[in-house]
Amino acid sequence: MFPFFAFSQAHVMRNFQPSPFLDTTAIHSTDKTYFAVTNFVGHTSRGFQSTENSQGWNAQVCGMFDIVRWKGKNKNNKNDVGLHSITFFSSIEVNANIYNNIAFNPRGIILQESFAYFNKRKNFTWNIGFTHKSRHEIDSDSPPNDTTSRIGYQPTSRVAILNGPHIEILSDKINLSPTITTNIWGRAEYYTISEDSRFPLISEEQSWDYMTGMVLLGGRIDIKLSKKEKNVWGFYNRSWVNTAIFSNKVKEEGGKNFKFNYRIESGFDFRGLKGKADFFVAREHFFDDLSSPRPISSSVWLIGIRGRGFLFL
Repeated sequence: MFPFFAFSQAHVMRNFQPSPFLDTTAIHSTDKTYFAVTNFVGHTSRGFQSTENSQGWNAQVCGMFDIVRWKGKNKNNKNDVGLHSITFFSSIEVNANIYNNIAFNPRGIILQESFAYFNKRKNFTWNIGFTHKSRHEIDSDSPPNDTTSRIGYQPTSRVAILNGPHIEILSDKINLSPTITTNIWGRAEYYTISEDSRFPLISEEQSWDYMTGMVLLGGRIDIKLSKKEKNVWGFYNRSWVNTAIFSNKVKEEGGKNFKFNYRIESGFDFRGLKGKADFFVAREHFFDDLSSPRPISSSVWLIGIRGRGFLFL
């Protein structure tokens, strides 16, 4: 399929695409409805062959809270379905290496919150809003490897913050055949605040202080393996590619204006009564995985499981 917040590693929702209007069974009143919809998604995965095993484990969870939704009236525009909502998202991601006695050593946490206005059109949904993302250290006063002596160890830290408006578009389900469907989406962000705090300051190369925005293109293709409408197994591919954009100041430290991340994920999904489960294998690449005071490129193989409500792809 197509090759969702450097951006990718700080964008918790890169691996599940939300939309409050993926739910086609809800009854939409012409009156405003408050706090009508909530939905959740989460996944965990085991990583292999990442640089310094910094991506040994990855866990993500996200919640969607529909503050208000309403159905407008526009009989003169056939493409305007008239569904609107203002929605809040909150998500968290934890990264862990494998260097302790249980092979699970959390070292970084990423927080993301968004407010967005959604508008459902005839064949797609678009949204515009504001997003805050930040990455913080966990247990930075101890060495990343438990076998390393604490005597003489100098704590390190890496804090990254990206704030700014975004715009996004998500297609409705496209039927390619009776058993094959696809969705595609794109997202762009512009950063009014971008910070990259490194300690010790080894290098300012490719500093996120100079990141001005990003663009992303993603898609998902689903192949239904059963004719049943409930308790259905399927095969899927869900992939994305994104470009992080830096100002010309980054060149003064030997950096580049454009850096790339990608993820290719395939697996089986199961649709139940209240949600879906994905069982997947993925390959993800970060131009900077934020695990060190110096920029480290990392590519990782992942095996994992995801549980998601019907409002997340």
